[in-house]
Amino acid sequence: MRESYIQAAIVKKLKKAGFLVNTLGAPAGFPDVRAWGPDGRAIVIEVKSKGKKPTELQEIYLQKFRDRGYEAYWLNNTKDIDKIILNKSYKKLQN
Repeated sequence: MRESYIQAAIVKKLKKAGFLVNTLGAPAGFPDVRAWGPDGRAIVIEVKSKGKKPTELQEIYLQKFRDRGYEAYWLNNTKDIDKIILNKSYKKLQN
């Protein structure tokens, strides 16, 4: 599945759940999707196609967001976003 398709589906689901979503204007390595929820949640997501992982720079940015208390994920499918939206404590181990 193409990364653009995965990202579009994630954005659609976030918006349907009431999140404000931004996918434009980010520096290199910055997460693809930035979302702010109606409950005060802030989520950043790096989107990858199946079988690919974030680059070292992308991992650094994701960790910087986590260190600041934000939810930061990388996803390579469209179904994990449902778990993130429904369960604030969702933690997926990605190796």
